[in-house]
Amino acid sequence: MPDYPSMPDERLMARFASRLDQAAFDEIVARFMRPALAVAVRILPDAALAEDAVQEALLRVIRHRSAYDPCRPFAPWFYAIVRHAAVDLARRRWRQREAVADLAARTPRHAGAEPAVPPAGAGDLLRRLPAAERDVLVLRIVEGMRFGEVAAALEISEEAAKKRAQRGLARLRERVLAPAKAS
Repeated sequence: MPDYPSMPDERLMARFASRLDQAAFDEIVARFMRPALAVAVRILPDAALAEDAVQEALLRVIRHRSAYDPCRPFAPWFYAIVRHAAVDLARRRWRQREAVADLAARTPRHAGAEPAVPPAGAGDLLRRLPAAERDVLVLRIVEGMRFGEVAAALEISEEAAKKRAQRGLARLRERVLAPAKAS
């Protein structure tokens, strides 16, 4: 039985790549998860997005395991993958925000649909929401899009769009009702 904790990173990756050894991959994850998150957090402003980037990097390691050269150090190869995954995710988020801003600036394409006019101060409340929830609510409520269209625009599932809208609306209710309760 191999002693995974004492095995060098390069041998672990070679073992995983050649045999799909789950224990070797688990050891790689145990060693590199925390430092990989630290790398991703420097690129992405949100800890949840950084976790997503690390998960994507691990998937890329699995998919491209045959590209790894065991004669070269593992850590630089892996951290390059983490950096690329984080940058790709940051670009995707930027493109999504740009698309949402563009859609919010235009009149809805639905026949006869008029954009909802948010009440005074609603923009400030929306800006305080997490970007994922805000983007869904702008498309759904302001632009009048159906959840299927929102999901397609943001490249998420329809269920995810509904959940984000639900969480966003709950946060808005808390913020609107909180001052009333204090009086």
